[in-house]
Amino acid sequence: MFGYKKIMAFTASLLICTSMAFPVCTYAEEEISTESVSEELTDTYITEDTEITEDDSADSNNITSGDFVYSVIDGSTICIEGCISNETFLVIPDTIDGLTVTELSGKAFGNTPDRPYETISIPASVTYISEDNPFMYCQSLREIIVDSGNENYIVENGVLYTADKSLLICYPPKMEGNSFSIPEGVTDIGIAGIYGTQLEEIKFPSTLENIRNYALGGNTKLKSADMSSTRTETIGFCGLCDCPVLSEVIFPDTLIEIDTGAFLDCSSLAEVTLPESLMAVGQYAFTGTAMTSVTIPASVTSIGYCAFGYADETTPVDDFLIIGSYNSQAYVYSKDYDDDYDYKNDFDFVTPEAYAEQAEYEALDKDIYNNFEYAKINGEAVITAYYGTDSKVEIPAEIDGMPVTRIYTCAFESSVAEEIIIPESVKTIDKLVFYGCNYLKNLTMNGVETIGESAFVQCSSLENINISGNCKEIQGDEPFISCMNLQAINITDGDGAYSSENGVLYNKEKSALLVYPISKTDTEFKVPDGVKEISMSAFYSNNFLEKVDLSGVERICAYAFEGSKNLSKAVLSDSLKTVEIYAFADCPKLNGIRVYESTDDISDYAFGYYYDNTGNSSESDDMNTMDGFKIYADKNSTAYDYAMACGIDVVTGTIEIAGRNVVKGFLWAVGGVVVALIAGISGFAIFKKSGKKGK
Repeated sequence: MFGYKKIMAFTASLLICTSMAFPVCTYAEEEISTESVSEELTDTYITEDTEITEDDSADSNNITSGDFVYSVIDGSTICIEGCISNETFLVIPDTIDGLTVTELSGKAFGNTPDRPYETISIPASVTYISEDNPFMYCQSLREIIVDSGNENYIVENGVLYTADKSLLICYPPKMEGNSFSIPEGVTDIGIAGIYGTQLEEIKFPSTLENIRNYALGGNTKLKSADMSSTRTETIGFCGLCDCPVLSEVIFPDTLIEIDTGAFLDCSSLAEVTLPESLMAVGQYAFTGTAMTSVTIPASVTSIGYCAFGYADETTPVDDFLIIGSYNSQAYVYSKDYDDDYDYKNDFDFVTPEAYAEQAEYEALDKDIYNNFEYAKINGEAVITAYYGTDSKVEIPAEIDGMPVTRIYTCAFESSVAEEIIIPESVKTIDKLVFYGCNYLKNLTMNGVETIGESAFVQCSSLENINISGNCKEIQGDEPFISCMNLQAINITDGDGAYSSENGVLYNKEKSALLVYPISKTDTEFKVPDGVKEISMSAFYSNNFLEKVDLSGVERICAYAFEGSKNLSKAVLSDSLKTVEIYAFADCPKLNGIRVYESTDDISDYAFGYYYDNTGNSSESDDMNTMDGFKIYADKNSTAYDYAMACGIDVVTGTIEIAGRNVVKGFLWAVGGVVVALIAGISGFAIFKKSGKKGK
């Protein structure tokens, strides 16, 4: 980590005002040495302790003439490099020593915040003013005058712009007024363009695209920054830093980057809504704000050290909450660390959905009945939690004269109950209701019509589920994926969307097999007539099934038989059209499979692959082809092409008879012999008949 003195020296070279102490880039996002960073920035900014002299100006050929230091550009024009005048009214001459003044460097008016200039007059001859803003240290400035003959710069209502008004260069810090509307047409607020003013309100134009470094920093009275109607893409380094009463910031949906320290020490800023367009947030971007949580959209792919959740450069905010998607940069940031810099985050993390549900739960009017916590919603009772320890739980159909119609999210989380019976009055079970119910073996849902996503996650002991025939929706692609002891799913009669047969779950029409329980103990299974589709993960990890007959099936979805360790025989249909990714992955006893010409869509890793990490991952990089695995297929078929592309043995010219693969040539030969025998027998019979007639 940088030493404190180095940080402050580094900071001093960047700061506009001595009242602002900013620990810039204590942690390096890239491998850049502290020396190289300091040298690079010192080339652009002079520290406030430096005197401007001929010897230490940017070029050893600089010349001092009266109050000005200048460099010669082309023999007849010059650039003002510094000024040592102590006058409050500073006039830039159009010529010095007979040479035309055409440029003002970033250090033209000095580099310390105590520069005395209240008025600065710029001649018509100036054609270029450095984008590093030579006015940045003129904190006493009230007025800028530009000669009417200047074709490159104008002043409008006291504010300096380029002639086309696309770039706002300087709003004089001490100019009177507490409100300012940036004109339409301005696309950029330049470096320190509106820095350290007395403004309480700034209105932004729809044309605004960039807020450059320090552009709006140090505005100690600014309360709000509504950029929602702009097309701003970037908020630069310290763009709105050190604005202590700034309490509202509204971003546009075009914003891509919030740079380092953009809102550093905006101590009244308690919340922001980051747009879905945002991709990068720099170091210290929101350090020193009043924020206790932040929602980070999945679009964000880069977050700098200490960007969120820090009171200062080293002190995390207590109980700071990161809200975002798992597998996103938001989650990475919540646990980010760097041992080299003694940097480690340990922020609480939740998804937006979970955060909204928690807020909803906390807002509910809740009460207790026996061991049930419930809420009153629209005249109905909703079970929100169960606090009992009984092994058998029967949920009441009515509480306080109100029907119990819903079981709230996570209501039975980690319950020790072994059996739960839900009455017909309950129509909705929210997601994750039985999360972590590791003791639950039997579950009866008599009238439930909707079952939320992941309702049965980590119900590792669940053996039997009885679901109402009126159930219309079981949410999620793999609702029973973690029920490792599940033996039967039974659907009662009703007009819902599901049916069952022998403990196997189907859609109502039985055209799709949805779930074959993981611990169903049958060793052989034939899909019923009419089943056209095997759904995602339908047979996942069943370790009992040895043979499956899929006659009539036209589509086998992803992961359908993945991890079925004892499956040794799979009979595919001659009408099968599609086999999706990982359909038969990690089936170690399945040594071969016959695929017919009708199958014209086979996804990656569908057949002949296993996980070399014992099946704990579904990443393709962890997969290998199985030794000895064979695909039986016709030449030039999709299955043949798949086998060749994967390096899997392919056997052609065979046909399956009585479960065995027979070479077609051998079959034709046998057929020929049979035909010959039949012909011979027939000829002998005719000969015998002819002989009898001749007698």
